[in-house]
Amino acid sequence: MIEITEFSDSKWGKCFSLKNDRVELTIPFEFGPRVIRYAFRGEKNHFGEFPDHKTNPESGKWHSFGGHRLWHGPEDIVRTYVPDNDPVKIETSAAGILIQQKLEAPTRLQKELEVRLDATGTHVQVIHRIYNHNLFDVRLALWAISVMATQGRAVISLPPRGSHDENLQAQTSLNLWAYTDLQDSRWQFGQKYITFKQNPSIADAQKIGFSKSGGWLAYLNENQAFVKKCRYIENQTYPDQSSALEIYADHK
Repeated sequence: MIEITEFSDSKWGKCFSLKNDRVELTIPFEFGPRVIRYAFRGEKNHFGEFPDHKTNPESGKWHSFGGHRLWHGPEDIVRTYVPDNDPVKIETSAAGILIQQKLEAPTRLQKELEVRLDATGTHVQVIHRIYNHNLFDVRLALWAISVMATQGRAVISLPPRGSHDENLQAQTSLNLWAYTDLQDSRWQFGQKYITFKQNPSIADAQKIGFSKSGGWLAYLNENQAFVKKCRYIENQTYPDQSSALEIYADHK
């Protein structure tokens, strides 16, 4: 059974709560579209939260409130960072919540998240949509970003391994940014997995992209695993040198 209730949160103001027998999600009304909380009922949030960004918002500036959000890629300092500080439109159904942003005036794009929670268990499906209200086509990627709580370890699975005799062609590519440092001690490169340990005491930002992976990313923190799955579509164009999945981290 799904419970959907409206409540006032001390950090985020008016919100909607989406619950089943195991987990709970919080969707803020005053900005977004975001899912600001995903957790086992009554326990710590898997997502990172930055409520201090909301207490004194600067007009016209984008704020990293945390949680799960939708951007359009590839990243651009003007187009991508359009503020999402305005109230959203929320519709509820038996299975979940539909969150729709106001039209972005600079881009004439409109973001929407549809959040569906299973009646029991921990599985959540998030459908990401961007509507183009321009008179012309816009080429972009839907960029689904989950900001995780600090001091965990991100894990990405590599495609199935093989041997030199049977696998002569390249299988995936590793994409680097100008600030990526493969000597950073937070990275660990294994045969089946690549991991990154978040450390708030290290300020340097890190980012890495993968053209193809095992189809999932995980985040391990406090003896719990948050797993994010997505479908890779063959022969399609992905941004950032064909990065289908990305990991980014900084001191926050």
